[in-house]
Amino acid sequence: MDKGTLFLDHRIDIPAKLFDTFKTKPTRIFKNNQLIYQQGEFADNFYYLKEGIVQVFANSSDGLEKILKIYKNGEIFGEASFFDGFPRMSSAKTLSDSEIITINKIDIMSYFQNEPFLALNFIELLSQKVRMLSNEIDNISFLSAEKRIAQYLLNMSRHTNSPINSTHEDIGKSVGVSRITVNRTLNKFSKHQWICTKYKKIFILNKNSLLEFLET
Repeated sequence: MDKGTLFLDHRIDIPAKLFDTFKTKPTRIFKNNQLIYQQGEFADNFYYLKEGIVQVFANSSDGLEKILKIYKNGEIFGEASFFDGFPRMSSAKTLSDSEIITINKIDIMSYFQNEPFLALNFIELLSQKVRMLSNEIDNISFLSAEKRIAQYLLNMSRHTNSPINSTHEDIGKSVGVSRITVNRTLNKFSKHQWICTKYKKIFILNKNSLLEFLET
């Protein structure tokens, strides 16, 4: 199986029963660039992203920031530390005005007691996320910098035709390459007319060509 294909469709949909359960909770509005939780704190909650965009990132001891994941509508995040009881290894903030539902331990225990099969749904969901992370690690290990950037662009545009609101620095932090490499690669893609770049915006012009590039 092609490694590029493994990474592309990495959105994991919540099982319908869990989705119906989560969406009954009150929604909290977060403004753009608002911190949701912080690296090092203990997790009393995890989150369901009803609407918006959330970035999960980690900071090293020397102040470097690494973007770990971008979440969009219908995804959950922050659940790992919630279940294992250890301090959070990352922080999360919004990249747009967002509607977020908070799930706490009382909620989740009530859900599981009332409908035990929800626990199986949740185990399935977490297992899929672990598999997805394993695939991403595999791709980071084997794919070239240019292909990792192509993957990032396709991932960010997978459910929308809107432009990608990412700086070169954002992309570099996400895929583990320098800003210079990002700039050179985006210029190359632009010359091929696969993308069009403007200030802090990237327009995908030809998704098929980017996919074909990944498969070569």
